[in-house]
Amino acid sequence: MAPAHRRIALLFAALSLCAVPLVQSAPRAEAAGSPHCAPGTLPVRPGSPNGTAQGQLVALRPDTGPRAGGTQVTLAGAGLTPYTRVLFGTVTPDGCFTGREATDVVALGDTALIAVAPEWPAAATVSVYAATPCGRLTNALPFTYVD
Repeated sequence: MAPAHRRIALLFAALSLCAVPLVQSAPRAEAAGSPHCAPGTLPVRPGSPNGTAQGQLVALRPDTGPRAGGTQVTLAGAGLTPYTRVLFGTVTPDGCFTGREATDVVALGDTALIAVAPEWPAAATVSVYAATPCGRLTNALPFTYVD
């Protein structure tokens, strides 16, 4: 692992490239949202400024877990960082995320993350995204909650 001052410098360099407000500017569980997002939703930006995906997810294992949450999942892809957040839910057409954030996210490198799936109120299939500190999202992969 890089020394703390290198990790901090890397974070600030990455943040300086952000063209939108930071997703993490509000508390993680209760983001304030932008004027067009309803309370309890999180403003995000699908893809990069030119519309392409910011990073990519190619696999999610396992892709099923109990509604109670607690399933440790591994996400494989590209462009992942130690500052990547993992989100379970949906993104509306106007860029508002509704759902829950995974806990205990650990980067295994720039191609893999592990995270713990949050609980979900009902059996359903939701989308899983990786998000940069700037709120840019990867493509979505499905995760199914079962009773």
